[in-house]
Amino acid sequence: MFNLTKISLVIVIAILALSCAKAEPTKPGQARNCEELVQIGRDVAELVLDQIEEKELNDIQEQELNKVIKKIDDLAQTEKFLTRSSELNCSEEELNKVACLSYQGLSQKARGDVTREYLRPYFEACG
Repeated sequence: MFNLTKISLVIVIAILALSCAKAEPTKPGQARNCEELVQIGRDVAELVLDQIEEKELNDIQEQELNKVIKKIDDLAQTEKFLTRSSELNCSEEELNKVACLSYQGLSQKARGDVTREYLRPYFEACG
């Protein structure tokens, strides 16, 4: 009986420890280092690619293009990434190096001019 109680207590403590473990950061302000910031950036880029209705640039009217650009800007959270990058003392060189590996495969998700243009800076960093 004593061993069963002891084992049960150990299991409960283990479950509590796992549930209290730090979750993976999902927002720029939660990043603990430059690598996490880049991974959050990749996740955001995937979100943008998933949520942008793709059309070719010559098929989009200016007003519609402005709405798409605003949606991308809202999703991308660029200012928050820049602020956190500065807080973590991430150099541009370090971010580019990590991003080149992390962002591989994203180009296959681009379905037209708008998303290819959105992704262009990510791939230029690898050049």
